Amino acid sequence: MLRILGKLLIWLGAAGFCASTAWWYVFFEQMLGENVKRASECFYHTTAKCSVGNLLGIFGEIPSYSPVSMWVSVGVFSAGMLGSALLRR
Repeated sequence: MLRILGKLLIWLGAAGFCASTAWWYVFFEQMLGENVKRASECFYHTTAKCSVGNLLGIFGEIPSYSPVSMWVSVGVFSAGMLGSALLRR
């Protein structure tokens, strides 16, 4: 049962990370277009520039991106990896 939980956490973390990446890209692409790479630091950390972008995002169709979703996904994935590693012993 615990092995299944570990694998589930790994898959949920990976899926959450992919969803966070897609959310980041779509949100900042609507404001920056092809220059979306300029917002790369906003993927993992909210800077002053990112905060301004989030304020401008209120007028867009997509909810403002928050790096919290990415970090939660990393945590869930890590918990699954740690759990799986401990269960193999």
